[in-house]
Amino acid sequence: MGVGLVFLVPLQIPAAQRAAQMGGRLFREMLGEIGEGFRFVRGAVDIRTLFLLLLASSLVIMGPWQTLLPRVAEEQLGAQAFRAGLLFGAMGVGTVISSLILASIPRLENAGGWFTTTLIIGGSLAVGIGLSHNYLLTVLFMFLSGLNAGFFINLNLTLIQAHTPSDVMGRVMAIYTLVLMGGSPFGGLLAGGGAQLLGAGEWFAICGAAVAAVAGVFLVTQPSLRRMPSHPETPVAAPADAGSG
Repeated sequence: MGVGLVFLVPLQIPAAQRAAQMGGRLFREMLGEIGEGFRFVRGAVDIRTLFLLLLASSLVIMGPWQTLLPRVAEEQLGAQAFRAGLLFGAMGVGTVISSLILASIPRLENAGGWFTTTLIIGGSLAVGIGLSHNYLLTVLFMFLSGLNAGFFINLNLTLIQAHTPSDVMGRVMAIYTLVLMGGSPFGGLLAGGGAQLLGAGEWFAICGAAVAAVAGVFLVTQPSLRRMPSHPETPVAAPADAGSG
């Protein structure tokens, strides 16, 4: 048996080395693909702006929305679980309606400007929700926020996809998911700290005002973003160094 082990050892070492080399090569290729996606986002000015606004929304609106809204409903409106759930239900109805409306529009001129405007409106509605002490008024604000959110999310996604070449689409959409889903937990963490200092409603309102101000700056200073159509008339050219999506 000892002699057999002597012969097996040299047979196993090359296989392990090949597996390690293959794993290292795949890891380097994966990093290269990810880096190419980030390079495209960084180099395409309007796409980069869309991602920055999405990140701002994820950190400053979506995170506080998930973390603070139940607290706001309980402290300022006296709403328990069911009535707080109705607030989210009103928002859901609004989101469905606006998504169906947008789906019926084949092409929207100046979609980038409309998208940025939805962020200003959403921030302003968040201020109203944070300061409201009337349940029915908050239900109305939530419904309007849902209408606005449907336009915001769908326009953002449509603009990014329509203005991204198919060669890098997979990598860019992976970054989109990372920004959208990865930013919210950190935004919720910041919102929890802010609410501990100032109160849930007050911090919620501050977050809304902040994101509305940021969006307003981009709306004024980015004319090419304002003019972005929902679907370009000519196909978007692929980057020279792009591989498969």
